[in-house]
Amino acid sequence: MYRFEKLRVYHNALNLVEEIYKICKYLPNDEKFALIDQLKRSSTSIVLNIAEGTGALGDIEFKSFLRNALKSLYETVAGLKIAERIFKINAKTTLEKCEKIGKELNALIKSLFNQNLKTKDK
Repeated sequence: MYRFEKLRVYHNALNLVEEIYKICKYLPNDEKFALIDQLKRSSTSIVLNIAEGTGALGDIEFKSFLRNALKSLYETVAGLKIAERIFKINAKTTLEKCEKIGKELNALIKSLFNQNLKTKDK
């Protein structure tokens, strides 16, 4: 088992990708190279950054990947808001999942920061 597979946030982000792909099926075909692609890319980027970050050489680099995952999450949220507004897609539960993932990412970043502070104090 890889390190990232032990992280709850990784599994929640992976579930989000599945949900995004399902939502994209309800968007018009003319959005295939616009909003659909962007939503798929941004949501998969969350998962990929978490996974890639676990292979980092240290916590500072890992935090950088987690921050990139958080940025991709924000991009996903913005895309969902666009889909809600323009195409009347109900993304309420998906947006709630995004909020949960955001909290998990922030908590992980904070724990790595606190861990580094404790190490420096020694």
